[in-house]
Amino acid sequence: MRFALVGPAHPFRGGIAQYNSALFRALSVEHEALLISFRRQYPDFFFPGKTQTDSSQEPFIVPGEALLDSLRPSSWSVVAQRILEYAPDAVVFQWWQPFFGVAYSSICRTVKAQSQIPVIFLCHNILSHGEVQFPGREAIERLIVKRSFNHADGFLVHADGLVRLLKEFRPTGPVRKIFLPLFEFYQRWDNDSFSESEVPRLLFFGKIRPYKGLGTFLEALALLQGRMPFEATIAGEFYVNPRPFKRLVHTNGLEDQVTWIDRYISNEEVPHVFRSADVVVLPYIEATQSGVVSAAYQFDVPVIASNVGGLSEIVIEGKTGGLVPPGNAEALAEKILHYFEAKKKKEFQENIREFRQRMSWNQAIDNLLDLVSELRGRGANV
Repeated sequence: MRFALVGPAHPFRGGIAQYNSALFRALSVEHEALLISFRRQYPDFFFPGKTQTDSSQEPFIVPGEALLDSLRPSSWSVVAQRILEYAPDAVVFQWWQPFFGVAYSSICRTVKAQSQIPVIFLCHNILSHGEVQFPGREAIERLIVKRSFNHADGFLVHADGLVRLLKEFRPTGPVRKIFLPLFEFYQRWDNDSFSESEVPRLLFFGKIRPYKGLGTFLEALALLQGRMPFEATIAGEFYVNPRPFKRLVHTNGLEDQVTWIDRYISNEEVPHVFRSADVVVLPYIEATQSGVVSAAYQFDVPVIASNVGGLSEIVIEGKTGGLVPPGNAEALAEKILHYFEAKKKKEFQENIREFRQRMSWNQAIDNLLDLVSELRGRGANV
């Protein structure tokens, strides 16, 4: 089969760009694929980080065509015509932010007006996390999502909660749930060696945003003082004001136990950061799913997470990690303490190695092929 993939790729950074590139690579093993990426992704005022581009010395690069400008309608027409020229069996749009819905809708309208090519939205999120606030934001986002999803013939999602939310906007149309695949491309920088430590090591990884619950994590660390020794690493760029969090560390006397790596973590650094941890902690306030879990499992690291969104579908309580109520520092501290006192790491690692077989790119590709076959059987523009 032939596929057109629309979404970010290098030089843009982040999980969606990596995912889209990895999907291209996985499809290309047995199929043909065209990756259409962005010339401009976000306007600078909309992006909370320092830069949108990947600073890794060895970036994850696949062949692609940078055609799409999120703010320039003329580029939307160029993308649509390139898809029509390529004549794929299906076009797959990476959906993670309603901001791109207007551009995607325009592309879909042109493609569907001139072809029977099935359109699939692969949804990582459906609504935004609400970090950019403006009057009527939620109502506008929901309108964009509803209108955009009406152009799609089918959907791929990563969590049961996303299936339910999707049905609010598009009650009909086939949906497949797939596990978020492992980020296997980090293997090229992984020497699979790390030093054991007598001091328990905890890792909070990823962009620091309001919904990630860093404050809850720091409060849990304060509660653990005097009950167990620990070292905690917080690795990721701040998308919020860092001062309240660093003040919390200072106020609770955690400076000697907390290490900050407050910047984007390059590809070549990721294996060492994860393999230096005994457990990854995701104290999210809300979530759909998380690529951090996939990265942790790639390196055999158990995860303690909030029981929100689809996290309970991949963090299996008492098997691959633990789950706690969101925003509950006391419960988080107790779960961390029990994990180390009960010496669960090796047991959980064995379970992770078994469970991650379900998180291969093969299962994602198989579901995509099955969805395309169903859509082509129905006829496009359904």
